[in-house]
Amino acid sequence: RLLCAQSDALTSPFFTARMAATDLLEVQKRKLEDNDATKVDGGDTASKRAAGVAVVPMAVDCNLAIKNEDFSMDLLRIYYDRLFPFLQMFRWLSYRNDPKSSGPGVAKDFFLRREFTFVLEGDIFCRYLCFRDVEEFRSQMLSRMPIRMEIGAVFTHPPKNHTTVIKDAYKPVERELVFDIDMDDYDDIRTCCHGSKLCLKCWTFMKAAIKILRRTLTEDFGFKHTLFVYSGRRGVHCWVCDKAARKLSNDQRTAVAEYLTLVTPGASKARSEAVKMNGCEELHPSITEAYKICEYYFRDDPQGILAAQDILRKGPHLANILDVYASAEKDAVSKYMKDNPEATSQQIWVQLEKIVAERARSATTFKQKQDLKPMLKDTIIQYTYPRLDINVSKQMNHLLKSPFVVHPKTGRVCVPIDFNNVDNFNPLEVPTIGRLVEDLNRTGDVRQTSLKEYTHYFEVHFLQPLERETDREMQRSTGDLSF
Repeated sequence: RLLCAQSDALTSPFFTARMAATDLLEVQKRKLEDNDATKVDGGDTASKRAAGVAVVPMAVDCNLAIKNEDFSMDLLRIYYDRLFPFLQMFRWLSYRNDPKSSGPGVAKDFFLRREFTFVLEGDIFCRYLCFRDVEEFRSQMLSRMPIRMEIGAVFTHPPKNHTTVIKDAYKPVERELVFDIDMDDYDDIRTCCHGSKLCLKCWTFMKAAIKILRRTLTEDFGFKHTLFVYSGRRGVHCWVCDKAARKLSNDQRTAVAEYLTLVTPGASKARSEAVKMNGCEELHPSITEAYKICEYYFRDDPQGILAAQDILRKGPHLANILDVYASAEKDAVSKYMKDNPEATSQQIWVQLEKIVAERARSATTFKQKQDLKPMLKDTIIQYTYPRLDINVSKQMNHLLKSPFVVHPKTGRVCVPIDFNNVDNFNPLEVPTIGRLVEDLNRTGDVRQTSLKEYTHYFEVHFLQPLERETDREMQRSTGDLSF
């Protein structure tokens, strides 16, 4: 297809007008073609040249139709061939079980037993794929050109052999604990966008979700190796990669997912039913810590729920919140809004806080005081706490979209999110493959594109710490305590 596109360009009248730039373009293409093989995973191009095999040059610029696009199969081929981090992905998903290694404790068929699914053009699903090593992984991606790739569990046998194995003998043995948060689940409370649309105002929901999930997974469960990935359109995926997490049974995964579920979506829901005292003097510590994060993004953040979504002035939310208030309290809020027609949601919220404070001053019994403790907290959590698709988390063999693939609707790469810089992450600035190809045109260096900061984070802040921990685990399992 690339060669046909080149041929059409060369015979078009437009090409004649571009003759003056021909030499420059040829130099540009040669720079890309001649990059040292060490800059590209696998080094297939260099090895083919060394073997005397002809290598078809890739059309990178030439002002073809693909130049200003965000997604096309031509752009995708360039992305897979030049930029997709095959080696880093292999290192992650093999957990030091390199089939070429002779080290003790290495399961050489570990990566081969991992299931992958390719989704081809036309929504054609290719299930039960597996690869022996990084070279085969790369070769199959370039050969089949999936528009999406999903990652599954590690099984007892290579997935490609699943039909030849007794049913009860073929089963998953480990898989990362995963979570999926989709903006669609916030449609009943976000007022700025709807459906597939996304803006920085509603991205606040994702920022709060990432911080709450990270805190709970690290502090409540002790997990260390979590990876948050932008889905390429309007959501976030979380991968928990500690060995203890990968070995969880389905029942244990369900228990973790339910522990993290405090909110039931619904337009009529104004408070979380999980935020209750249940006979205790204080709220559960996990709820208290989640509330601290939620409170900021709900009340104080300039792009927060009150300021950006203006929920107390739009939709049924204020009426639902006031549903459990006394008639006199409802009348007081109505009077305030009548006297202050330009009042913002933040100012209206202050009135609700004053009502609760007045109740606290007049409370005399233990029950009255206890009933006040979750008041407003349950509303803040209902509107801010992560809304998980827990079915994704419950089953070990559930598939989830891979990091670094491309969303075909937006052309954006599914990049890792730096947890320490969550508040500054802008999904609308995540590079598309069209932009990455332009970067290649400009620099001629695969290491100097807009993808660099994301692969650097993946390598330095996620992959290397995970590999160090994996090395220690392998040494302990083989009795080698030299570390």
